[in-house]
Amino acid sequence: MSENFEIKNLSASYGDKEVLRDINFLLQQGEFVCLCGPNGAGKSTLLSVMAGVKDSALKVKGEIKWVNSDNQSVAEVSKLSRRECARIIAYMQQNEYSEWDFKVRDYVLQGRYVYTRSGHYSAADYKIADGVLADLGLSLFTDRYIHSLSGGEFQKVRLARALAQTPKFLLLDEPAANLDYVYEPHLMQLLRATAHSKNLGVLAAVHDINLAARFSDRIILLPPKKSVLSGAPSDIMNTENLKYTFGVDFECKEIKSFQSLQ
Repeated sequence: MSENFEIKNLSASYGDKEVLRDINFLLQQGEFVCLCGPNGAGKSTLLSVMAGVKDSALKVKGEIKWVNSDNQSVAEVSKLSRRECARIIAYMQQNEYSEWDFKVRDYVLQGRYVYTRSGHYSAADYKIADGVLADLGLSLFTDRYIHSLSGGEFQKVRLARALAQTPKFLLLDEPAANLDYVYEPHLMQLLRATAHSKNLGVLAAVHDINLAARFSDRIILLPPKKSVLSGAPSDIMNTENLKYTFGVDFECKEIKSFQSLQ
């Protein structure tokens, strides 16, 4: 049975400083959704709260839960341990750097840690890690060291580690940050394809609204301290909604087709 990730009446603050206000939306399995908004709107905070790894100083109100197709509650993030959350949600933070120069296979295998006993990986864990590497076209990178990878290659390896968790939902904070104009669209296309092929609910915070409009199934616009807007790119990407979100004027033009990426 398919499950959805429901955010209901969510607000968050640091003391008197409000970060998020009355956020409501649903993330469905099998869809690729982009979260767009200006700096300081709370995109990173929202993702971390959804993943169950919020700052201890952050005060949160509202509901974050999984519901089934009959809209019946399955579980609430606040009532689950970090390990339990990690079996349902994979969270890829922005600009990660590892001090340890792991081999790619060992790095991806870390995604299976939440399923281990005493940190020992099983044959099934290795099989899942190798399968994800193969799915992402990274089999030849298995014995490479992560410090030798380019930015785009490392992002794909990070994605492989997240997918090795076999989650139902994947949250990504600026996955295309610091990538060039070749790797950006390739990564976005990969995220969309992964959401569809693996029936994952994928939510990615993205700065480039053009990439979001091109590749996402749905866009969530998050303005500072206002209600979110949500809809298909063709419905939501207009001058009125963008000004509401970013506070500046936009000119929107529709491009009918793009050259396909191979």
